[in-house]
Amino acid sequence: MNINEIVEQITPIDKECVAIAQKRFDDLIKPVGSLAKLEEMTSRYAGIIGKTDKNHIDYPKRKMLIWGSIENTNEAEKIMTGSWPINVLAAQTGAEAIPLLAMAEDEAEAMVEGAMLVNEYVKKEELGLLGYGALCDDKLVIAAMAGGILQAVALKVSVMLDGVATCKAAAKAVELAPCVKDYCFAGHVSDEEGAEEALNALGLSAPLRLNITGCAGEGAAVAFTLFNAGIKAYKEMETFAEAGVHVEVKEFSLAEQNKRK
Repeated sequence: MNINEIVEQITPIDKECVAIAQKRFDDLIKPVGSLAKLEEMTSRYAGIIGKTDKNHIDYPKRKMLIWGSIENTNEAEKIMTGSWPINVLAAQTGAEAIPLLAMAEDEAEAMVEGAMLVNEYVKKEELGLLGYGALCDDKLVIAAMAGGILQAVALKVSVMLDGVATCKAAAKAVELAPCVKDYCFAGHVSDEEGAEEALNALGLSAPLRLNITGCAGEGAAVAFTLFNAGIKAYKEMETFAEAGVHVEVKEFSLAEQNKRK
């Protein structure tokens, strides 16, 4: 497996699908923009998968990947036995937490290792969403996560980031393929030093501020719930047209909403 070959497979998200999905949110029977980041997440997800029909946008199968190094063997064992918070939080949204330890000896090798691991999980289980957590902020772990992000994006799989280390990995991937950032979602603003700056550098805005310090995927797992919520609103709420209301109620109209801005 070659990282450059993976990068060549990466394509931008469909911005037209993003706009169509956002238009549907605007047309729902609710104040325009009232679901805020839920709308943004779902519209961008529509652009990632290239679908806008509410019947074709489903809740993606997902996994929580918790990356670490050989020094994190004890933590990895606890995750494998289901005894860490991430196990409970991930399971709540239908996801399994999987510990992955980077064993490579240099960054180039680590990127390939990470890409191979993600490729295996995504294709074997037909995943559409990956959560990322990190057990340490180590350059080889970050490289492995970056390789995994590149492979996920090449397969049009969304990535929910957690703490600073996962943001560093996303930034490393963005250096090789700028459109990667459109496939990444910010789970939360952690309580780590530099968390805000790391998200800002990626141009991402998080829906949650949980003051979590460990960042072994907990914030990303909680954000999975919000990801589901946006999709649920998109699929189950009605537009004015679907409800048979042909004249918008004035206070819900786009014109009235724009006046208040």
